[in-house]
Amino acid sequence: MFRKLGGPAPAFETNPHQFSIPGQSLAEAEEFVQAMQATVMWLRQNKFDNSDLVSSSTSSKTGRPLEYVFKLDYICPWRGHHVPPVNSCKQKPSQKCGCPAQFSIQHHIKSNSLRVSWSWDHNHDPYSKEDMQICQSPKVVNNWLVERIVSGLGWKAIKQLTRSPDLEMLKSALILPEGHHITYDWVRYLIHTRVKVRAKRDPDVFKSLALWNSELLKAGWHTFAPVITDSPNFIFALQSPWQRQMMKSHGQGIILLDSTHNSVKNHFLSDGRKISLYTIMIRDPIVGKGLPVCWAFTASEST
Repeated sequence: MFRKLGGPAPAFETNPHQFSIPGQSLAEAEEFVQAMQATVMWLRQNKFDNSDLVSSSTSSKTGRPLEYVFKLDYICPWRGHHVPPVNSCKQKPSQKCGCPAQFSIQHHIKSNSLRVSWSWDHNHDPYSKEDMQICQSPKVVNNWLVERIVSGLGWKAIKQLTRSPDLEMLKSALILPEGHHITYDWVRYLIHTRVKVRAKRDPDVFKSLALWNSELLKAGWHTFAPVITDSPNFIFALQSPWQRQMMKSHGQGIILLDSTHNSVKNHFLSDGRKISLYTIMIRDPIVGKGLPVCWAFTASEST
């Protein structure tokens, strides 16, 4: 992934430049947006959806007829003007300079096509080195980084990839690798957000737990989940193969039960009831050290 500096910006006879592209669906419109974000990280400003009104044949709405099924508005990330807080210690310059560039894409009802209106004239050079250093990286860079994180790579491995000798050989005065602007904070933020996304298998908590139960069993784990519903008897216990082996080999001595209340924040049980986490541990009576051999989430705070 490289950024070519000093390239010519697109220019057309009219501004805004209006044209149609193949397709009618929102997914096809999103594909066009992704292509636009390959060089400039356009920011979504608005999304309008009239699909319910269009599909309703009994709509009693009067006035001007609908022009589009949906419409997406995107603006240049340099739009607006930065107003620094009073007594701010930050010295980093702002990217905002009131850039008027923007574009919108809509599913036009009358022609049944996707129509684009593109105000292409920037008041800055989107292909300059200064723009690259200040502005957010293109969407394709973010997608590449997310793929690396999902595959299990951490900051050190990702940093080594972005500093690969092969990339340095292609580097020149007009071609710079995008990876040099990937920071530790960016990677840390994506790791934190992706953990939440990967943990949620379904919007419904109980369906998500049922899916997790199936995946854990396929992976060789041991689970106990007789009640995964909104019930006072809710329980979900899990044990890895390694924990089961440790319990069989060293669980003849001291077994401890540790409870942690208020272990979740979403309170997915009815009436705001909270989930408690119980940890079953085995402890060596001589050295005094132990390890967890099982976890259980229950709706009870006492059992």
